[in-house]
Amino acid sequence: MDLFRLTISTLMARRMWVVVLLVAIITPIVFPLFTPYETNTALLEPARAQTAWTCAWLIGILWTLSQAARFGESNSRSGIGSYFRAQGVGSLRQIFAIWSAIMLFLLPVVLVAVATCLLFAMPANPQEASMWVWTNLQFAALFLLTMGPLALLGVGLASRFGTLIGYVVPTGLCLYGLYGVTYLGMTIRLRDDNKVLEWLYAISPQYHLADLTPRLIFKMGHLPWADFTSFLLYFLAITLVLGCSATLLFRTDPLRN
Repeated sequence: MDLFRLTISTLMARRMWVVVLLVAIITPIVFPLFTPYETNTALLEPARAQTAWTCAWLIGILWTLSQAARFGESNSRSGIGSYFRAQGVGSLRQIFAIWSAIMLFLLPVVLVAVATCLLFAMPANPQEASMWVWTNLQFAALFLLTMGPLALLGVGLASRFGTLIGYVVPTGLCLYGLYGVTYLGMTIRLRDDNKVLEWLYAISPQYHLADLTPRLIFKMGHLPWADFTSFLLYFLAITLVLGCSATLLFRTDPLRN
């Protein structure tokens, strides 16, 4: 059995993926019903879309990144990595085998979020419906380009420094890019000509660009294709940086005292 199938078999045996998938399916449909939507039924559909993608973000951060860190450490500490390396499977193949298996379990969560928006939150207006479809597809692409490299980084870090570092660092980067960078930008506007903050903002990961939830809530339509292409190139550049860092950090054998 290769490492990819071994990782999938382990995830299947743990059964946690069942809970994750059920949460992704049920939460966007049920939770908005607890809000006073009767006063304005038009708010129900955007609420479902917001819940669907918020749930996807939470699953990606809480479950996917934790699994990446867990498998990264166990691969080196348990000796599995050394075994596969003795069989001729190099470190590059090993890290991508683990990462591919983990991302394979995140993909249904993304599909559920898109399906929920298209089946239970589709606007009635044909023009709005077309933009709604494209917005969700753009969201899915940017979401995967955000979580994928972070999961890869988690595998690499955890194999060398342990599960805690392998989870905390990618999670911190994700939360900082989603929320912290926005506050940093507000601080820069309040404090003119602060070169240190401007430099920090310039090198910070702008993950908030991948969160298209406001465009869904307010039905702003999909991103202009020129902007979307720029975002794709930007996140591909981040993918290259994090991917190189992860592969350089990844180790297949346990640390020796």
